[in-house]
Amino acid sequence: MFSSNLNPLQDPPVDGRWEGPSGSVLVEVKRTSSVRDLRGALVALAYLVERDASICAAVCVVVESRLSDARLREELDRFRSVLRPEIGARVHLLANPGAAGGGRAAFDGSIAELPDAFHAWLEQLLAAERQRGRSPSLPPRQGVVAALAQLQLRKQPAVTVKRLQELVGASYPTVAAALKDLADKGWLEESPERGVRLRPLTAREWMDLARDHARLRTLRVFTDPTGLASPEQMLRRLDRLKESGSLPEGVRIGGVLGAARHFPDLDITAAPRIDLSTEADAVLLARLIDAGLQPKTRPEQRVALAVHASREPWVGAESGRTTGERTDDGPQPPERVAGELECLADLIEMGFTREAGEMAEHLARRGKDGGAAA
Repeated sequence: MFSSNLNPLQDPPVDGRWEGPSGSVLVEVKRTSSVRDLRGALVALAYLVERDASICAAVCVVVESRLSDARLREELDRFRSVLRPEIGARVHLLANPGAAGGGRAAFDGSIAELPDAFHAWLEQLLAAERQRGRSPSLPPRQGVVAALAQLQLRKQPAVTVKRLQELVGASYPTVAAALKDLADKGWLEESPERGVRLRPLTAREWMDLARDHARLRTLRVFTDPTGLASPEQMLRRLDRLKESGSLPEGVRIGGVLGAARHFPDLDITAAPRIDLSTEADAVLLARLIDAGLQPKTRPEQRVALAVHASREPWVGAESGRTTGERTDDGPQPPERVAGELECLADLIEMGFTREAGEMAEHLARRGKDGGAAA
């Protein structure tokens, strides 16, 4: 259970306090790759433990960090070496719990045998903290439209309202309202099948749809004061983060690079920046890619990274199959590439209106003729 017994005027704040049979356990959640921040959090917890004998343990939980487990363990050992043993044994450090597939958190010393109730409580606390760090996402109503657009491009059969709810994570009233808007526009296709399907859209309709999509997203842009962070370097960094498991889930590449995967004839010779679509915290993602990236604050600053807060559902050849899998229609675009609508919206947002129009014409032909995904 959560407790607010700490005095906010006297004690450093923590994210949670669990009351157990042996005393209180304090938990501080840190999103950081900075050793200085980590040391500061450990000092604050040691201060609380030293002041209050009823606190049996204090845990600093590090999430979404680039620091290795070995480095974190080394920092904890160094920290404990300068404390009185009875204090140091009550301060713990936990890195990315559950990130590699779950399991109970591993502790030592004073809380080696915590009951299951603590671990269940800790999972709830971490889930709440991770959700708090997410960027505002694409409205679920627009997610319904994006899902139907992808299904139509892949010539998939009509989909039920229930399946749309599952794909988008939306309530029945939200899905129903989105479908009514589409029906009023005349965009839904009459079909003897059970369910709904988007009719083939014209190039102009694709452009209108993409403009709405861009307008409804939250955009955070970052600049590189050093001028050294090229799109190619950031792509390589993304690859390394993906391989190491440090990249937040659901990060997809859009913009010029993503659009070129769906429309190989895109007439743009080089990507001016990296565009990413994600629900992850934009500032944290920028720091993971390049610690030198800073939020853009002046109009003259060049955009190196654009992060679009979007939860565009990526549906494949079986009305919801995840991408990257092989189907009877051949391989789908890889999971890390954003959807067609997302990439088209990026082009419009960057001012590539002519190129976006050409991509919209390509999507209109694909939707009409049933061409395979790029």
